[in-house]
Amino acid sequence: MENNMVKIASLDLGSNSTRLLIAEVSEEKFNTLERSHVVTKMAEGLEENGFISDEARKRVIKTLKTFLKQIKKHEVVEVFAVGTAAMRDSSNTDEFIDEIKRKLDIEVEIITGQQEGIITSLGVHHFMDNLQNYLIVDIGGRSTEFIYEDNNKVVSHSLDLGVVTLTERYFSELPANRENILKAEQEVIEKISNLKISNNKLLIGVSGTATSLGSIYLEQERFNEDPIHNIEISQLELTNIKNIVQKLSEPAIITKFNGVDPKRAKTITSGIVILENIMKRYENSSIIISKNDILEGLILKKY
Repeated sequence: MENNMVKIASLDLGSNSTRLLIAEVSEEKFNTLERSHVVTKMAEGLEENGFISDEARKRVIKTLKTFLKQIKKHEVVEVFAVGTAAMRDSSNTDEFIDEIKRKLDIEVEIITGQQEGIITSLGVHHFMDNLQNYLIVDIGGRSTEFIYEDNNKVVSHSLDLGVVTLTERYFSELPANRENILKAEQEVIEKISNLKISNNKLLIGVSGTATSLGSIYLEQERFNEDPIHNIEISQLELTNIKNIVQKLSEPAIITKFNGVDPKRAKTITSGIVILENIMKRYENSSIIISKNDILEGLILKKY
């Protein structure tokens, strides 16, 4: 490692997954050392109960303990951790933050949907040259962020629309029946219809739904985000994938798509429904998948 480079870690405590990035950085360079994710489903049951369940908290704490071992192994000098939609919406967030601090000595900052979008755009921009007239879509467990530029200013809209909540409402049993698919599609259409975003922007998908879709598209035997990065998937190809996925049970999805985390099998139908209707609404003929997102953005924001 060059003398002027430092090792930094970022943690994203998301509604569906808990993720880690360890990088060595300087003003000129950004080298990824390690990237990990675990599907912890923090938002599971949140819509019904209004709080993060004890089981979800245990899953997140267990994952963070594992991540801390990786952080210590790399001799990281600083850790940035953020919580997003599930922690924004839960009635016991302060208690959970205190528990994480007490047990793991990790300070978690709860960021707004607007902040989440802006930080995500930093991560995407840094690794894509000459990015113009774009729409970044980050489909999370409980919210979806829409990020674009207006008069050279980054604008972010956060919608209450995520794969965990949509799955709990319509896809608790798979394969999905036609009636529930139509209900889910109608909810997505209604929620995105009020967003005043111009059509035909360059559509970029980030995070778990997008990268899982990329893995399905590439027919990966094992998930690897590097070949997924920057691939382009047409709306027709997405629809073809949807038509296959919607006919499968959860075990069948796990068996057929080896590159998809088995814990994402339950929510991939919701993710595809959300993404397909976004593409139709904004007249996008294709989507580009980016492996870079809020994790890189958190580090770039500080360095």
